[in-house]
Amino acid sequence: GISYKVFFERGEPEKVISDHVEQHSIDLLVMGAYGHSRIRNLMIGSTTTQMIRSCLVPVLLFR
Repeated sequence: GISYKVFFERGEPEKVISDHVEQHSIDLLVMGAYGHSRIRNLMIGSTTTQMIRSCLVPVLLFR
Protein backbone atom coordinates (compact mmCIF):
# COMPACT_ATOMS: atom_id res chain seq x y z
CA GLY A 1 0.00 0.00 0.00
CA ILE A 2 0.83 3.64 -0.25
CA SER A 3 1.14 5.68 2.90
CA TYR A 4 0.06 9.31 2.84
CA LYS A 5 -0.65 12.19 5.17
CA VAL A 6 -2.96 15.16 4.85
CA PHE A 7 -2.24 18.47 6.58
CA PHE A 8 -3.96 21.82 6.88
CA GLU A 9 -2.11 25.06 7.47
CA ARG A 10 -2.86 28.74 6.88
CA GLY A 11 -0.68 30.85 4.63
CA GLU A 12 0.39 31.38 1.06
CA PRO A 13 -0.07 27.94 -0.57
CA GLU A 14 3.20 27.85 -2.52
CA LYS A 15 5.26 28.78 0.56
CA VAL A 16 3.39 26.50 2.97
CA ILE A 17 3.60 23.49 0.64
CA SER A 18 7.28 24.06 -0.22
CA ASP A 19 8.22 24.42 3.44
CA HIS A 20 6.28 21.28 4.38
CA VAL A 21 7.91 19.24 1.59
CA GLU A 22 11.36 20.35 2.73
CA GLN A 23 10.81 19.98 6.50
CA HIS A 24 9.34 16.48 6.23
CA SER A 25 11.59 15.03 3.50
CA ILE A 26 8.64 14.38 1.19
CA ASP A 27 9.50 12.13 -1.79
CA LEU A 28 6.53 12.91 -4.04
CA LEU A 29 4.01 15.74 -4.11
CA VAL A 30 0.56 14.79 -5.43
CA MET A 31 -1.70 17.65 -6.49
CA GLY A 32 -5.02 18.07 -8.20
CA ALA A 33 -5.05 20.19 -11.34
CA TYR A 34 -8.00 21.81 -12.98
CA GLY A 35 -8.24 24.33 -15.76
CA HIS A 36 -8.58 28.07 -15.44
CA SER A 37 -8.83 30.58 -18.23
CA ARG A 38 -5.57 31.77 -19.74
CA ILE A 39 -6.37 35.32 -18.63
CA ARG A 40 -6.79 34.23 -15.00
CA ASN A 41 -3.51 32.30 -15.09
CA LEU A 42 -1.69 35.28 -16.60
CA MET A 43 -3.09 37.64 -13.98
CA ILE A 44 -2.65 35.58 -10.82
CA GLY A 45 -1.05 32.28 -11.87
CA SER A 46 -1.86 29.00 -10.19
CA THR A 47 -0.56 27.13 -7.17
CA THR A 48 0.00 24.03 -9.32
CA THR A 49 2.12 25.93 -11.85
CA GLN A 50 4.19 27.52 -9.09
CA MET A 51 4.80 24.16 -7.42
CA ILE A 52 5.91 22.54 -10.68
CA ARG A 53 8.40 25.36 -11.21
CA SER A 54 9.79 25.56 -7.69
CA CYS A 55 9.39 22.14 -6.07
CA LEU A 56 12.54 20.06 -5.69
CA VAL A 57 10.69 16.72 -5.65
CA PRO A 58 8.58 15.12 -8.39
CA VAL A 59 5.03 16.49 -8.69
CA LEU A 60 2.25 14.11 -9.76
CA LEU A 61 -0.83 15.88 -11.13
CA PHE A 62 -4.30 14.41 -11.47
CA ARG A 63 -7.59 15.71 -12.79
